[in-house]
Amino acid sequence: MNKPASSVFFKHRSMGKHRMIGVVLPVVLIVLTVLTGLVVTQIRRGALDERLAGNTRETVNLDGAAQTVLRWCEARLILFPLNTVTVQPAPDNTVQPAWRVAANWNTTTNSLDFTGTNLWQGMSAAFPPACVIEFATCELAPPIGRPERGANGCNGNDPRWMKFRITSRVATPAPDIAAGDRFAFAQSELRIWID
Repeated sequence: MNKPASSVFFKHRSMGKHRMIGVVLPVVLIVLTVLTGLVVTQIRRGALDERLAGNTRETVNLDGAAQTVLRWCEARLILFPLNTVTVQPAPDNTVQPAWRVAANWNTTTNSLDFTGTNLWQGMSAAFPPACVIEFATCELAPPIGRPERGANGCNGNDPRWMKFRITSRVATPAPDIAAGDRFAFAQSELRIWID
């Protein structure tokens, strides 16, 4: 029996429809995969941005606290230059500076501590804000001062000239560090004329 031409035509068309359905599914899957990749990338980027912002916040807080403690120590030194705890600086450039020596921070005989001070919530209780003040008058280059007043100071300088190197330290707990605390330091030099 001969089939009419129209039945062959319709049969062929119906096969074409099935093939198009098979093409749409892979295209949709590819589009969904690309969209998922974009969403995951944006989520990761957002998390990284938040970590960077948190790090910046912590850095600004630590630096602000270190600068505040440094100003407290400078004020103390200006008010009482002869009655403030000081340490001797390293004798030359080959020795570790005084502020890097852990023993200078561990005792109140070598450092000016501000125990009980809470500059911001979350400061480390194990390491209160403190300053190590180096008596660095001998670093002044001669001649400084009036010769008629005598040159019996360090390096032949007038003994009323004094130089101090002040280093402040603050700490905050840092669970991401093995030692457990993150430190910030600030340093300044102060030259004082005592009359």
